[in-house]
Amino acid sequence: MTHKRLAVLAGAALMGVQGLVPSNAYAVGNGLPFGFRETPIPGTQMHGLAATGQDFTYHACADFTAPGVFVERGYFWVSSFQDVVGVVDSQINDFMPNGYNMYARYVYQGEECSSDDMCEANRTRLNYELHEGSIQLFVDPMSDTVLGLAGCAVTVANNADDLLVGGAPASVYGEKTETDARINGDFEIEFSGWNFTNFGHALYRNPNGNPLLANRLVVNGNVTQLLGPLGADHRPEGSGNFFFLWVD
Repeated sequence: MTHKRLAVLAGAALMGVQGLVPSNAYAVGNGLPFGFRETPIPGTQMHGLAATGQDFTYHACADFTAPGVFVERGYFWVSSFQDVVGVVDSQINDFMPNGYNMYARYVYQGEECSSDDMCEANRTRLNYELHEGSIQLFVDPMSDTVLGLAGCAVTVANNADDLLVGGAPASVYGEKTETDARINGDFEIEFSGWNFTNFGHALYRNPNGNPLLANRLVVNGNVTQLLGPLGADHRPEGSGNFFFLWVD
């Protein structure tokens, strides 16, 4: 998915690499506003930005281990930073050849909780509760990492120089709906126990310029293609956004 800059909120740019976030920044999906300092990423120009969430495109494999029960493994590529107005310029999408990539690998389990008839004849919606998952977020400084799916497992190549931003060991709660109608569904999953690495804290800052404190990572996604049968093994893909929370 390719984004072009839409607009910039007045006063939303960071001052140098201080990592300061303006007090009038608002969150995508009620996420924490943050400053992102791209400078710690090898090969980037000195640049900071203010955002509230990040957009991505994803590819996954849903492996049904029993009727109505599946394990989904997948990955997503981060395409842009977002604030309340729109896309925020970054070296992910603007400043080549100083660009970099950011990606995540994740897994979770889904269990069917209900089914519904759709507006279109002979179409069905299946609803799932999501749990028992994990996620890891990485920076790819050379933009050369290759991700794929093989046998419903995520494959990774050329990642020797990649840097771990952070991770969460368990998903606290999520929901997903999938259909075989014109629209194919959506999902939201909240990963608990999120922790930034030291490198991650060098990137993500709070409004005071200190390391961002977050213990949840929330992922929202749209299922734009099932790429397989509803209710059986398939490879969903689409787009979405993620953001950080602090929950006491």
